[in-house]
Amino acid sequence: MARDRGRFSAQWGEPMPQSKSMRLRPQDAGARALLGVAPHPLEALLASGGDGRLALNARDQCNSYGCTPFPRGDILDFASSTASSISARAFEKVKAAQAQLWLETKLNPGAFDARVEASREALRAHLGLRDAEIVFSPSGTDAQLQALFLVRALLRTPLAIIVVGADQTGSGTAHTSRGHHFSDRTALGVDVQKGTPITGLCDGVRSVGVPFCDAAGHLRNDREMDAAVCAAVAEAMSQGEGVLLQAMDASKLGWRGPSADCLQHIVASWPDRVAVVIDACQMRLGRPQLRDYLARGYLVLMTGSKYFTGPAFSGALLVPAALAEALDGVTAAPQGLHNYTTRHDWPRRWPRLRETLPSTPNYGQWLRWQATLAQMEAYFAVPEAFRNAVLEGFGAQVPALLAASENLSLLDEQCGTVDPLLSDEMVHRTIFSFVPYRNGTPLPLADVTTVYKAMGRNLSASMSPDASDNDRRIAARICQIGQPVVLHHRPGAVLRICMSARLVSDCWALSPAAATSALEPILANVSAVIEKLDWLIARLNLLQCEAA
Repeated sequence: MARDRGRFSAQWGEPMPQSKSMRLRPQDAGARALLGVAPHPLEALLASGGDGRLALNARDQCNSYGCTPFPRGDILDFASSTASSISARAFEKVKAAQAQLWLETKLNPGAFDARVEASREALRAHLGLRDAEIVFSPSGTDAQLQALFLVRALLRTPLAIIVVGADQTGSGTAHTSRGHHFSDRTALGVDVQKGTPITGLCDGVRSVGVPFCDAAGHLRNDREMDAAVCAAVAEAMSQGEGVLLQAMDASKLGWRGPSADCLQHIVASWPDRVAVVIDACQMRLGRPQLRDYLARGYLVLMTGSKYFTGPAFSGALLVPAALAEALDGVTAAPQGLHNYTTRHDWPRRWPRLRETLPSTPNYGQWLRWQATLAQMEAYFAVPEAFRNAVLEGFGAQVPALLAASENLSLLDEQCGTVDPLLSDEMVHRTIFSFVPYRNGTPLPLADVTTVYKAMGRNLSASMSPDASDNDRRIAARICQIGQPVVLHHRPGAVLRICMSARLVSDCWALSPAAATSALEPILANVSAVIEKLDWLIARLNLLQCEAA
């Protein structure tokens, strides 16, 4: 593996240069497909087919989230609200999938499309979905563009995109909600200009943000959030617009809005002019809740790279059966969407739409989904009672561990509620946000970012010769936690410690007879993470000098 890593380049997902004797004729589709799978290291393919956030740096082969496309055994990982490195279990599954696809492609040029279709069926099975259609995408941000396209095709009116929790959604949403490019390079390798319109998606579209905090910096309660959302929808209706209402379940802090009653009221009031899409990219919701959203006709944005800890990027748009039938007449995607998605991403029930899209396979995206499906399989193989006990125990203990630190203060605010009848084990809190302090004052975002970056590095080499063995052990500890999130309703920024499907599976493998004892090493690792946080905050001046 180390030998392969030395060969990494920015061109991972592209075919290798060919000599004249190797050049293929246009009709050699099978051979072309084979070149896409075979010559590259698996790690290279896993890091291909995404935008610039997926690119690896030369120093440690990490992407912009500090994650690697190969397993890491040297890390304490509680970062599932942001991203995760691939697990050893998933890596072995992906390795087998790559080899199998290579063999199948030699015999059948259409093998890749069949494999993607099989992934759709596997995802339906894991989530307990029956007839929902699944559109794959490189990321949740890309899936927002797919949702915009479908809602435009359904409503056929000028469109107001109302984004609930606009201050807690991904940074790209500010662009996708206007039908604009959200990066300088698409997942298909096309250079674009960030913030400029996407042909065929931007016309007649305006964006309205409804953040959790109002203009005065006041954190809205549930009633106030519902009122703000209803007011935004009513204002769009008064202008003769249709509405794509993007609700939040849940944000990077675990917040939700608006309420289920509010969504139902809006849809009942304007049944033919509002489409609801649920931002469930964190996937911190129960399967009954997911099915309930789809049964109500809501689209759902999801990723496999948050709670389920598949490698970034693995996104999908879930389309309820009723809307899928209404979309059967859609025959073409707008030209600008061709830079973001291929025909393999779209279900076979829409053949005319698929034919208008690029046929180039996105191997990296497919392989990342194989990793996610492996994590889902392991997670749902754990009995529900055990999953519930682990999440309940983690949720009870982490606040106490954070409270023991003089430098960390748990963010108690929780916006929105869950329906316990629809939530399964996800009724328990899985994201624990906390504000780092120093000398009684919240650290500003710049200092929180400095601490965050230092958490993910082995700092032992920079220790002074007289440093203690304990200091060296703490400095060497590599900890992955959720990225900093700036707060708008109070001073400071938060970091996050998160529970994940992978940790639950690890607990089951360690001690299936007793969730409490299985949690002990996980909680010990949380304590080790907190210890390094305290250690870094005490040495913040040195970190600031290093950063300068």
